[in-house]
Amino acid sequence: MNRETIREMTMQLVYQMDASDTFDASELSLIEEDAAVINKKQAADTLSAIRDHHEEIDELISNNLEKWTFDRIAKTDLAIMRTAVAEMLYLDKIPSAVSINEAVRLAKKYSDDNSYKFVNSVLGKIERSLEK
Repeated sequence: MNRETIREMTMQLVYQMDASDTFDASELSLIEEDAAVINKKQAADTLSAIRDHHEEIDELISNNLEKWTFDRIAKTDLAIMRTAVAEMLYLDKIPSAVSINEAVRLAKKYSDDNSYKFVNSVLGKIERSLEK
């Protein structure tokens, strides 16, 4: 299974986490077991980062919104951005540009026609803020 497929399946699990509000470790461990089938390392590392740092990730996303509020973000777009931000912050082996490009690709596939622009804009701002 290639990295793009792993990232896509990870994003789907992140969506499920948000939909069921299961960011605590006991609930996430069940998701991590499912993720182990996908790829033990990449998926589990991303999911663990989101579990352990989802408030920080959400704050970073929220602080980089322009003319938008966090609670208005579509759940799909939020799952895509959480996955990308977790990779950017906590998975050193994945370059930020790759995480952003993959997030845009996922937004084109799973969201409406303009979501990819929104996702790209927010993640680009986050990337620039991390470079400072």
